[in-house]
Amino acid sequence: MKSLKPILYAGALVGVLDITAACINARIAYGFPPARVLKGVASGLLGRGALEGGFATAALGLMMHFTMAVTVATIFYALSRRLPLPKKLAGVVAVGMLYGAAVFAVNNFGTAGIMSWVRSLYLHTPVLFKPPMGWSQLVIHLFCVGLPIALVMHRFAPAAARVDR
Repeated sequence: MKSLKPILYAGALVGVLDITAACINARIAYGFPPARVLKGVASGLLGRGALEGGFATAALGLMMHFTMAVTVATIFYALSRRLPLPKKLAGVVAVGMLYGAAVFAVNNFGTAGIMSWVRSLYLHTPVLFKPPMGWSQLVIHLFCVGLPIALVMHRFAPAAARVDR
């Protein structure tokens, strides 16, 4: 399956870049170790109690993170088959940055609120939604999510699938 290779490459690359940037940002801004970042990801499913978890909770957070990375790469792949990528690198960079901003917006304003509601169904916690991500996370999404996905997909896209932009 030709589509699997670019999706997995992009998902793996984005997974590594994004979690590395998030861990560096969390260490600098808050003094948090990487395990705390991964437990924070797991808290999307497990609630605030995940922050008290151990290795298994951090591993779940890492698995959730890479699942999301492959998912956003898959969505970009599907969109790039409907809306061809530009041929020129500047266009690819612009598309990647826009996609990174879109992923940030969906995560920050959609997924976080939805997960709070879903958790309330099985943890019986109140639905609390306060967009948690700031400017540093937007920059991470631009350069470590959207841009690498666009570049990988551009690399693997057949020339006929690109348009002059």
